[in-house]
Amino acid sequence: MSKSTGRGTRKKKSRKSKKSSVKLRLKKKSRRKGSARKKSRLKKSSKFRKKSRSARRKTKRGKRLKRKLRRNRKAKWKHKSRRARRRKAPPAPPPPPLEPELPKGINLIGFSRAEIGLGESARLAARAIERSGMPFGIINYTTTVSNNDLSWAHKEMPDPIYRTNLIHLNPDALEGLRARLGEGAFHRRYNIGYWHWELPDMREEDVGGFQWVQEVWVPTHFVQQSFAKRSPVPVIRIPHGIEVDVDYSLNRDSFGLPHDRFLFLAMYDVMSDPRRKNPNAVIEAFKTAFNKDDQKVGLVLKVSHVDEQPEHLETLRQMIDGYSNIHIVDRVLSRPEVNALLHCSDCYVSLHRSEGFGLGLAEAMYLGKPVIGTNWSGNTDFMNEDNSCPVHYRLVQVGESGGSYFNQEHQLWAEADIGHAASYMRTLVNEPEWRHKIALNGQITIRTDYSPQAVGEKIKQRLATLGLW
Repeated sequence: MSKSTGRGTRKKKSRKSKKSSVKLRLKKKSRRKGSARKKSRLKKSSKFRKKSRSARRKTKRGKRLKRKLRRNRKAKWKHKSRRARRRKAPPAPPPPPLEPELPKGINLIGFSRAEIGLGESARLAARAIERSGMPFGIINYTTTVSNNDLSWAHKEMPDPIYRTNLIHLNPDALEGLRARLGEGAFHRRYNIGYWHWELPDMREEDVGGFQWVQEVWVPTHFVQQSFAKRSPVPVIRIPHGIEVDVDYSLNRDSFGLPHDRFLFLAMYDVMSDPRRKNPNAVIEAFKTAFNKDDQKVGLVLKVSHVDEQPEHLETLRQMIDGYSNIHIVDRVLSRPEVNALLHCSDCYVSLHRSEGFGLGLAEAMYLGKPVIGTNWSGNTDFMNEDNSCPVHYRLVQVGESGGSYFNQEHQLWAEADIGHAASYMRTLVNEPEWRHKIALNGQITIRTDYSPQAVGEKIKQRLATLGLW
């Protein structure tokens, strides 16, 4: 009995020990879990304590930086609100029901006789439209400056007769144009404004021009971006068609210029604002590149309408004092004379601060001349390192250049790198093979992509898309 009783007690004890060992294991697990939880809590609390300590230990400099950040955020918000307050363009006028009896064709309205940039723009459009084969007529809009270019006088008409108006006037002139020609000249016609501008953002006073047109055409991507920001109507890029007719009877003697020299040419109109054209930079680049007694080279400055700003001519003469190899041509030249002067030169230079297109550069490239130009704004549509000499630049506020440009001191334009331009000048003189290579590439670019035929075809295609041709 005693043995059996002993065995039973051992079995009971073993069962109890098993149960207790399971309990112990469970307790250990729960302890491990609990300790892990405690550790994680401790870590979190220590991190929090560290953060709070570091926050408490912030220096005065840190607080100043924080205040500065807050001020910057406020300033940014104010800037955004200021932009939001900018005058919005009026809503786009609905496309007019066209007069069915009006024939298809274009009424070209602009300064077709004026010897200024806007006048040349209208004449270039006339040539492109003529090459397209579309019927058109011209309504000449007179101006107070010289109106002696009669090359398209045979196409002039007193009133518009076609269903499309192509208006080569800037937006701020459209209201006056309507008053002058009468509402009937625009009613039930499709009105297209061909506009130019030289800065990244359009002027506030030009925004109202959108209400008078159903569409805007511009010569370059640069101008397109400027107007498209505010435009309620389509803004279409239609470039200028370039073709230069040369009178070969005119030569360097016609302008009093020396032979057997490599001549750089810069041309600008005082009425287009000399600060934007920046002839001073061209003079400084030439002075940097060559000595004042260097008889192998020369710089020609063609200046138009100096009678409008006689003090500008005096400043120019002071700048070139002592340089016998810098020449000024200050009389008004006819279009054939301008073309001949381009042909007589060896290189065209424009260190402009901004250009809507860059007509002088394009015309020189058409004639196979190497060109040096600031690598910013409208001229970058057709200039690159393979076909020209694009000059480095830095962007500055308009107001930093002194004076004002249509009260746009806050906007940006370019300051050309004088040293880089001077380097191009020396290279063009000393490396004829490279000079001929880029000149040929530039000529191909302009004669292929910017011919009157190519541009005329773009005009025709756009009007066909609109159902106007």
